[in-house]
Amino acid sequence: MEFILEKVTHKDLDAILKLGESVNEEHVVPLLNAEGQQAIRIAFKSDIDKVKDPEIYSVIKASADNDIIGYIGWREENYIGHLYVKTDYHGFGVAKQLVEAMIKMSGAGVIRVKASIYALGFYRKVGFKAMSEELSVNSIRYVPMELNVES
Repeated sequence: MEFILEKVTHKDLDAILKLGESVNEEHVVPLLNAEGQQAIRIAFKSDIDKVKDPEIYSVIKASADNDIIGYIGWREENYIGHLYVKTDYHGFGVAKQLVEAMIKMSGAGVIRVKASIYALGFYRKVGFKAMSEELSVNSIRYVPMELNVES
């Protein structure tokens, strides 16, 4: 499968918001209790406003046939806050290539993420290591993970 990786532009912001929200609803929200479902929806909407600010977030999109199929957004040079790929494109290496592009662009030696329960397998597969057991804040379940790029 061929796709293009490039920086997100202002005109892409609505599309990435819809993509992230859709993937979140399909894969992450069902794994949480009612309190966690409400909390993650609020957290996503709050954070997406920060994603729109290039002073806070750097964002790369993956496109195929002029359609945005995924994106990664990071802040503080090494913290992945958003990594979403349309369900139809799972398993084609889109997320892995987005992470690799983020590593190159950020220049960070260590990449951090609070991996959703849904995404644990992916992050392990690309080399992230759990830094603790599963945690929960406002019933949002996640595992803090790191990827040491320099090793």
